[in-house]
Parts: sequence; C-alpha cells; structure tokens
Amino acid sequence: MNRKKTAILLLSAVLGTPLPALAMGGYGGGMAPTMHTSMRRDEYSEALQLIRHEHFADAIPHLDRALADRPHNADILNYLGFTHRMVGDYPLSLSFYQRALSEDPDHKGAHEYLGELYLDMHDPVSAQAQLDALATLCPDGCDERDTLTKSIAAYAAANPAPATTGQPPARGSP
Repeated sequence: MNRKKTAILLLSAVLGTPLPALAMGGYGGGMAPTMHTSMRRDEYSEALQLIRHEHFADAIPHLDRALADRPHNADILNYLGFTHRMVGDYPLSLSFYQRALSEDPDHKGAHEYLGELYLDMHDPVSAQAQLDALATLCPDGCDERDTLTKSIAAYAAANPAPATTGQPPARGSP
C-alpha cells in the first residue's frame, strides 16, 4: 500500500470520516470540519480528556452516555468508579469497580483503583487484597501494582498502628 493510501486510512480512522470524503480531498471544497461533523469526539474520549484535566464531575455524564452504548465495558466502568471516588461518592465508586471486575476479573486498573478506594475508606486489609490480586496478575511487576504498593506504604506511614510494648496490659486496663 502506498503512503498516500496509508495516510488516508489512518486519517479516516482517527477522524471517523468516510474514506471517499478523504480520498476526494477532505470535507468537500477543502472546508475545515466543525464540531457537528464526524470529527466530534466520542463520549469516552471526551471523558478521558476531562479526567486528564481533573474535571472529574464533568466527566461523569460523558462516561454515563458511553456506558449506555457499551454497558459491559470494563474500562468505562473503571473510570466511572474513579471519577465517583474523586468526587467523594465512595459507595457508587465501589459499585462501579465491582462491576468492572465482574466484566473483567483481570482488569489491573480496576484492582489498583479499588485498592486506593479501600485506603480512602480506611480499609488497608482490603487494599492489600487488591495488591495481592495484582501480584498474581503481574508477578514481574506492572505500573498498577507499583502505584498501589506506594499508596499502601504512604497510607501506612500516615496511619501508624498503635505501638505495642510486648507486655500484657496492666491489671484493670482494657
């Protein structure tokens, strides 16, 4: 395949523009696409852009619409869990992470984010269980495992366990 045909195929895939329109010079008469043409992003891509800019609440409606189109997509479910966690809705976040893992039990991102949610909920034991799952999924290491390991270590440093002396409690003390 020559370079021009390859470029047209790639551009068609990126823009979502039919091949004949691109092969004939674009959008007819060389006009630039507007937001109402097929250049418009899909809901999932728009949500990811908003998440990158930390506009978590704004991303949720886009993710909801993406989920309506793809109700079994573990990535969308995972990001719905993430955005709801970032806005402080832990119960709904937990539900979305659980649904993501129901769709894809090996979803490393969902295990990482669920572990972080458990830390936010002051449940380091459950966070450790997610880290254990990641250790099984990526025994040689992966970004998700490394990130959750660091999060658990930071949580432990910020929330030290009560010191014990190794002595039994004094008589009369609880």
